[in-house]
Amino acid sequence: MSTTDSRGASAPLPSATRDHDLDALRGFAMLLGIALHASLSFFPGFWVVVDSTADNDNWFDEFFHAVHGFRMPLFFLLSGYFTAMLWRRRGLNRLARHRLERIALPLAIFVLPMGLVMTWSVEQSIDAGVSDYIEENEDIWAAVFFGNENAVKKLIDNGVDVDAQNFAEGGDTPLHVAAFTGDAPMAELLLERGADVHIAAGGGRPVDYAVFVGSAEVAEVLVAAGADDPRPAGGTWTDIEFWAEGAGEAAQAQDELGLDPWVGTGWWQNLNHLWFLWFLLWLVAGFAVVALAIEHLIPRGATPGKWSGLLMWSLIPLTLIPQLAMGQGGEIRVFGPDTSTGWVPEWHVLAYYAVFFAFGSLLYGRPSRGGGQLVGTIGRWWPILLPVAAVAFAVALDRTFDEGASWWSASIGQVAFAWLAIVALMGLFHTVLAKKRRGVRYLSDSAYWLYLAHLPLVILAQLWIRNWDLPAGVKFVGLTTVITIFLLVTYQLFVRYTPLGTLLNGKRTRPATSTLEHIDADRPESTEPVADDGHRQQPTVPGVVGPARRSSEEQPT
Repeated sequence: MSTTDSRGASAPLPSATRDHDLDALRGFAMLLGIALHASLSFFPGFWVVVDSTADNDNWFDEFFHAVHGFRMPLFFLLSGYFTAMLWRRRGLNRLARHRLERIALPLAIFVLPMGLVMTWSVEQSIDAGVSDYIEENEDIWAAVFFGNENAVKKLIDNGVDVDAQNFAEGGDTPLHVAAFTGDAPMAELLLERGADVHIAAGGGRPVDYAVFVGSAEVAEVLVAAGADDPRPAGGTWTDIEFWAEGAGEAAQAQDELGLDPWVGTGWWQNLNHLWFLWFLLWLVAGFAVVALAIEHLIPRGATPGKWSGLLMWSLIPLTLIPQLAMGQGGEIRVFGPDTSTGWVPEWHVLAYYAVFFAFGSLLYGRPSRGGGQLVGTIGRWWPILLPVAAVAFAVALDRTFDEGASWWSASIGQVAFAWLAIVALMGLFHTVLAKKRRGVRYLSDSAYWLYLAHLPLVILAQLWIRNWDLPAGVKFVGLTTVITIFLLVTYQLFVRYTPLGTLLNGKRTRPATSTLEHIDADRPESTEPVADDGHRQQPTVPGVVGPARRSSEEQPT
């Protein structure tokens, strides 16, 4: 068998076996992602849903930081590894085509509907949170401000004064607030419930507020209810001298209150969790430039030499440079990498993940000193590395949130934890899950779908259970389990053998039976020969040699 490199030269297709351990590690990291996002509602913080059991003294905070500290760097390292694998086995042209089909196209298709779904789910969460606050505090002004008509009706029915004046805000009544927000239906509701259209507050009467923000609709409702008409004789609303002087202030006030903390500047400017695919495109483009240079500058069949190994290991301390820029250079104490969800990546976040991506790409095909591949032996000391990583995490977490500790020391600890955890897990999974396991393979195959679909489901589930009278741990385990099962079921029914599955993972042929026993029937193991000396044959893509291992090339990672 042969393939063609980017210059059209014929080259033997390298023999390969699947990286079952890396498949398993990828699936494990995806499950951790579901658990990570599920945990966010159980401790007070920045998340859009706050569970009734949220407490700073539980273990969810530490769990989140531990997973966040290494999970995405691990994904990018695996992405670099698989990108290098595809280039060496298929050439640059095939790599570019594959990444466009499996990353760029899904991103283009899903970014709009996912943005709308995320916006809707976040809005539902915000509304629920506001409703809880209104009910607990009997805050009719907040209910009016946020346009919650049901809450307003409930509060008035329960005895709250429809003309209650908020003297902390200048004596505004609910009707003043409705006029300020330009909410004509709310104004009509309050008037129907007996609101006094003539009550004056610090800013004047309700009609004066309507004039101030330029709401002709509200002003007409108020005038119809008996308010003095502020228009000059025979004039229009815009003939009023101070008409709309404060236009836009209500919207600004709502933004300042955090009505839209997740989507912020608008869903069209926010990639939400799809930022990972966007970053991958940037990194693959950079990889392609380097690969093109290698193909043209390095003689065919030349070994990378020691320089590539030195470069690979030097990347570990270089991680510190972008890490120091996290949290605005330590001004905001954060553990783990920042998240950049806009279309223009923040340089330090992209550089941080580029380090792990580059390490993974250099790791592919690199032999170890004792024989075999370095990817299989790099974590051989995992029984020692795992507890060391745990100690590094504890120290780094303490240094991070100790205002008296230097950001340098905190950053060094975070970098150390990320690398120790990744290498240790690679060793653990190579030891335990190096052999083929159909269930693990299935989980790895479903990882792309789980990544795309899980976040809005998690938010809505958190919203649903937030007030349940159950221990936080029970809620967390149940939420994570149910969401995972639901996603796996939808993957099997609506993705795996459908055009959507072809888009994400390549075309599959449905086996005769659909039991777990046959999940590999649609993509058999490689039957390519192994070299007589027991070592895998070498690829001959220009400038690259080394044993080739096969994994799920169809995945974005």
